[in-house]
Amino acid sequence: MRPVKGIAALRHILSAHGMNASGLARLLGVHASMGSKILKGDRALTVGHIRRLAAKFKVRPDTFLD
Repeated sequence: MRPVKGIAALRHILSAHGMNASGLARLLGVHASMGSKILKGDRALTVGHIRRLAAKFKVRPDTFLD
């Protein structure tokens, strides 16, 4: 079984922490609509976003790469 990676991993982690797209946007310091766009795959995570997520959730940065 392959590990969950990319946006699927992000969705899983957010759910486990009781967070949604708005919470993601707040965490990343971006406009509220950006969280939803990231989770839909309409916008990509930046290197800065990935670093912030990895630090917050204590996971490897490559967790968020497909």
